[in-house]
Amino acid sequence: MHFPVSTLVLGLAIPVALAQTQPIPQPALSTAEAAQHVGENRTVCGAIVNTHIAESSHGPPTFIDIDQAWPNQVFDLVIWGDKKDDIGNFPKAGKICASGKIVLYKGHPEIFLEDWHSWYVPTDTQQRASVP
Repeated sequence: MHFPVSTLVLGLAIPVALAQTQPIPQPALSTAEAAQHVGENRTVCGAIVNTHIAESSHGPPTFIDIDQAWPNQVFDLVIWGDKKDDIGNFPKAGKICASGKIVLYKGHPEIFLEDWHSWYVPTDTQQRASVP
């Protein structure tokens, strides 16, 4: 069976072109680094230190302070009331990593958790890259 040379060249060029357009995974950020990456889709890791449900707020949102508790928090995860079922079995303590767009609220960076894909519990050997 004979293949035209153009088919062979095209077959080799497409994977190379696709590889060049794939974003390079970025390492997870610490909570202290998150404020420098507002507006970016990144992964931020830290320790859960406090959880608060704002019962009187519309939503009601759950705020999870990471590494430092309110009012000295450096980073928060936010779960809106309508997303709680989508989040899954979220831990109450320990180390956590969350992926999503970093936004500022009253000068503090945070990520809104959308579903169970937006967070994970890291292992000692795990080095998960940030979302593109």
